[in-house]
Amino acid sequence: MKSFPLVSVVSFVVLVLAQVMVFNHLHVFKTINPIIYLLFFVFYRFESNQTLLIALSFLLGFSIDLLSQSGGAHTIATLTIGFIRPFIIRYAFGNTMETPQSYFSDNRILNKLIYLVLLVLLHQLLYFTIVFYSIDALYHIVKNTLLTSIISLILMGITISFYPTKK
Repeated sequence: MKSFPLVSVVSFVVLVLAQVMVFNHLHVFKTINPIIYLLFFVFYRFESNQTLLIALSFLLGFSIDLLSQSGGAHTIATLTIGFIRPFIIRYAFGNTMETPQSYFSDNRILNKLIYLVLLVLLHQLLYFTIVFYSIDALYHIVKNTLLTSIISLILMGITISFYPTKK
């Protein structure tokens, strides 16, 4: 338990640097940039301080926007995900006493998949809605949301598979 803040800080820094230095320059099919920094919401324990998560969500999005020289869409999307994360957890894992302490301490694969898919899809939908900000671009918003989400989920799944599961 005492190493959780250190792990959070290290994962925060590593994910920001990986996103900015590697994944922003990785153009799948020449147009899709996978978003890997959302793994921070997976690594952050479910029962941890929600206020701290919202502050870290802002800092995460702001860091990505600042280092990527983008206009603030990452900040708005990650901050919104930070606010609605408890609802996503309740929807994915149910509102029972069986809610796990963290993503990795649960054995229910379907619940983990629902959580991850909702997290990524909602973030991408918010992000591309802010980027395009036009009803005329609805096709591009939906297309980019789906394609980027699929590629991001594949990369996130590969990354998560390297972490040991707790028994």
